[in-house]
Amino acid sequence: MEHETITGIAGKVTYAGAGSAIFFGMTANEFAAIGGLCIGFIGLIVNIVFKVLAHKELKEHHERVEKK
Repeated sequence: MEHETITGIAGKVTYAGAGSAIFFGMTANEFAAIGGLCIGFIGLIVNIVFKVLAHKELKEHHERVEKK
């Protein structure tokens, strides 16, 4: 095998080992905390998107009312 190929495989194995050590080394409480943070962040993003869409719709409604 070429030196670059071996180096690439070694790097991938290192990252996989580090990732699995982090994932499998977590307790149930830590896993739940990270899951809760992810769900909270997704909820925040969804809320912002819907607020922006509602604001856009309200702005368009006011523009239509003012034209009459």
